[in-house]
Amino acid sequence: MTTVCRYAAVAGLALTGCDDAEWRGRATAAAEQNIDAMLADPAATFSRVQVTGDGQTGQTCGYVSTASRPTARFIAYIDGSAGPYLEGGLGKPAMDEQDFEAAWQADCVREGYRP
Repeated sequence: MTTVCRYAAVAGLALTGCDDAEWRGRATAAAEQNIDAMLADPAATFSRVQVTGDGQTGQTCGYVSTASRPTARFIAYIDGSAGPYLEGGLGKPAMDEQDFEAAWQADCVREGYRP
């Protein structure tokens, strides 16, 4: 991986110009790291994680479980323009359930997320 791609992934910046599998892997790792930080639970486990969209305006969507919370969906935007958001009202800033569902449908499902 190039230094530029590595820096972009860690910084949560657009990953344009990076190999497709490479930037998707880095976007996934960055999203999981952001959700981990938000939850502050070392027992958090991720499942069904997928990157939708592209390296500039895409998002990482998936599910996370912790010992204290049931499985919940999350959305982390690659460009860092919003979120990350976690179903159930957690996020930066918090997003209500109706808005989360609308974002999940528009930014995950319509962009190609398949559970």
